[in-house]
Amino acid sequence: MAAMKKTLALLLLLPLSALAAELEIISLKHRSAEELLPIVRPLLDKDGVASGMNYQLILRTSPRNLAQIKRLLTSIDVAPRRLKITVMQDVDRDTVARLTSISGSIGSNPRITLPDSGGGASVEIGQGRDRLKANVISTRTLEEGRNTQQLQVLEGNRALVRTGQSMPVPQRQVIQHPWGTQVIDSTAYREVERGFYVLPRVNGDRVTLEIGAQNDAPVRGDPQSASTQQASSTLSGRLGEWLELGGTGQRETIDDGTISSRSASRKHEQRSVLIRVEEVE
Repeated sequence: MAAMKKTLALLLLLPLSALAAELEIISLKHRSAEELLPIVRPLLDKDGVASGMNYQLILRTSPRNLAQIKRLLTSIDVAPRRLKITVMQDVDRDTVARLTSISGSIGSNPRITLPDSGGGASVEIGQGRDRLKANVISTRTLEEGRNTQQLQVLEGNRALVRTGQSMPVPQRQVIQHPWGTQVIDSTAYREVERGFYVLPRVNGDRVTLEIGAQNDAPVRGDPQSASTQQASSTLSGRLGEWLELGGTGQRETIDDGTISSRSASRKHEQRSVLIRVEEVE
């Protein structure tokens, strides 16, 4: 409370060229002043000042600028959305092409639905009488040979998509007995953590994802230890749209030896990871 009074006193002492300058304390409902100040400050008039803490925002600026900022606050000081994140791993290129091309070309707000069992996936375009619904691809095709995870998170919070791998660790136990030494060799398994963090931020019908990958790798020469490697990237798209995080591929070239073909037969396999963010209503 003392800090707030000190901040208010400093704002009162600061000069403002506009004669009709106004000072207003705005009570926030859902987002803190610390979250909103980086958004509000660039929008102030030349001599405007903004400060605050917790859920109190203090503004001293011209009446016109104050009205503009208050209109902005009505749209951004809202409850964070609850989001459902679906991650599909080990996806073949044909499925990637179908899902991403559909979600990226059927309008401004498509919705792709994957039922829990049977019936395949469906896509909805529009609302009311203008809504178009079509079957896209069977659920069985999507699920075969793939690891699909779903989790829910509030907007602005991180979610961890975790995948584990068991790493064999050889162990040797030496027991001394009166009659001699007994050596017991065995193998234990250590869980090596693999996965990535997802931080979603929503603006209208678009979502921006901050992806932070984390992988534990065995330390050479020390099978009981692991080193952690981290990487980050940013991905953006529409809500309900499948986005491709990346993938790995293998290519095999085989020369069939025939004169007529004059070319090699190639086998190319590309696997990807897809992610989709939807709002939970």
